[in-house]
Amino acid sequence: MTTRGKTYASLLVVVLLTTGVYAANGWLADGDADKSGQAGSETSASGDAVPVSTEVATRGPISHLLGSTANLRARREVAVAAQAAGIVTSVKAEEGDFVEAGQVLCALDDRDLQIDLELARQRLAQTKIQLESAVIRAEQTQTRLRNKRTELERNEEALREGLLAESEVAVQRHEIDDLEHEIRAVESTVRENRHIQDQLESEIRKVELQISQTAITAPFAGRITERTVELGQSIRSAEKLYKLGAFSPLYADVYLPENDSRSVRAGQKAAVRLGSADGESAKGAVERVSPVVDDETGTVKVAVRFKPPSPAFRPGAFVRVEIETHTLDDAILIPKQSVIEEDGQTYVVLVREDSTAQRTAVELGYQDQTAIQVTSGLHAGAIVVTAGQGKLKDGDKTRVVAN
Repeated sequence: MTTRGKTYASLLVVVLLTTGVYAANGWLADGDADKSGQAGSETSASGDAVPVSTEVATRGPISHLLGSTANLRARREVAVAAQAAGIVTSVKAEEGDFVEAGQVLCALDDRDLQIDLELARQRLAQTKIQLESAVIRAEQTQTRLRNKRTELERNEEALREGLLAESEVAVQRHEIDDLEHEIRAVESTVRENRHIQDQLESEIRKVELQISQTAITAPFAGRITERTVELGQSIRSAEKLYKLGAFSPLYADVYLPENDSRSVRAGQKAAVRLGSADGESAKGAVERVSPVVDDETGTVKVAVRFKPPSPAFRPGAFVRVEIETHTLDDAILIPKQSVIEEDGQTYVVLVREDSTAQRTAVELGYQDQTAIQVTSGLHAGAIVVTAGQGKLKDGDKTRVVAN
């Protein structure tokens, strides 16, 4: 082959190779375009579905709740006052302290009373000695009197027989009269000393009581809510020094409309919740229902009692109270957030088997913190939309993103 022929052959090969590369790139581009189109169609179809959260309607128990609000009060709360006047020598309890019944809260100076008590005890001891001496004298005089009477009987017999003179018998009779008088005097001394002893014992008990009153004690177990006494303070009798409250159990007094109160009975369960709806809660029970209706408000007072589960429950705290008046053991229940209210009608949105939405009117019954009873409009097992239902219309496609 000539040199010119070889050159033309090389150019032909280059042209063929270039054409093949362009063709291959075109086929790849067409394939990618087809795949991109398919993905776009799928994305478009997915974008038409509304994302929702759902839950299944179930069967279970639910209670009828009567709700109200109240401020907690202690079982009892009293002002602890001084029963004696004096100077405060010690303060042994502070605000917030828990104290037992009979525990000393503060004490007054009792030195003068202690001296009075010692003097009274000494006088009592002396009186007891005098009383004992008088009793001995009385016993001795009684013995002498008995002996004289025996002797007199013998001498009177001798007088009748002419063995003694009348004057000798008369002397013995006078001696007996003197002994009888002495006995009356000694017995009077005994009675007087016993009276003095009784007086002194009463005086000692009085002083001991006054001394005991210098120690101000807790009348019952509870927590100190206020202290107004200071060390060295001069206080008067009946002056208030502390406030003491018994914090367990606590009470919530709620006032219900007369019609609602008719279904409330002592012993019914109740829930007491602090502040907001998500606050800490405690279980309690109705202790009593007032037998009268307040003529100004038309309400009935209901006292709910419970044991505080934590220090967060304290007298004065604002609480929400719910009383269980009746319980249904088998009710159709749905979450409260699934209910829609429009123009006085209640609805829920169901998800059909083909994932489309169905707006359904329902009638509702009892409700608690999370669930609500459906009395008509759907059955147990139905799938209800709990989030995203506000954008749905009948027949809209749905896509469950969370349950």
